[in-house]
Amino acid sequence: MRASLVRFAKMVVKHKVTGYEEFTKLAESLESTGEPVHILFTGSKDENGESWCPYCVKAAPVVTKALETAPEKSHFITVEIERPFWKDLNCPFRKDPRTHLVFLPTLLRWRSPQRLDGSQCANADLVDMLFQDED
Repeated sequence: MRASLVRFAKMVVKHKVTGYEEFTKLAESLESTGEPVHILFTGSKDENGESWCPYCVKAAPVVTKALETAPEKSHFITVEIERPFWKDLNCPFRKDPRTHLVFLPTLLRWRSPQRLDGSQCANADLVDMLFQDED
C-alpha cells in the first residue's frame, strides 16, 4: 500500500501508512522538518472499514475530533497494523525502542515520552492534551 497524504485547512499534514518499513521511512524523513509528529498505531481495517481492534474502534472518533485543533504545521501519521503481524511477539513495533508498543491503539508524539496507550486513546481530554502540550 502506498502512503497517502492529506492537508487539513489548519496545515496539519495527515499521513497513512501500513507496515513497519513504510512507517520508519516516513517518520525518519519527517524528523528534519522540526515540526511536531504525532502517530496513531491502530489495528488495520477490514473491507467494511472496521478495525479488528475494539479499543481502536472506540479511539478513532476521539482522535479524529482532536485533530481539528491540533497544532498548525504538524504531522499526523496513522499506522495500520495487521492482526497476525501484531500478534507476533517479535513484531518490530514491539521491539523498536522508539515505539516499544505494548497496546493498540497507541498515540504518541515522535521522539518524545508523551504517549497514550489502549483505552487512554478514547479519553478526549488526554488526547487533546497530547496534541496541544508543548514538549
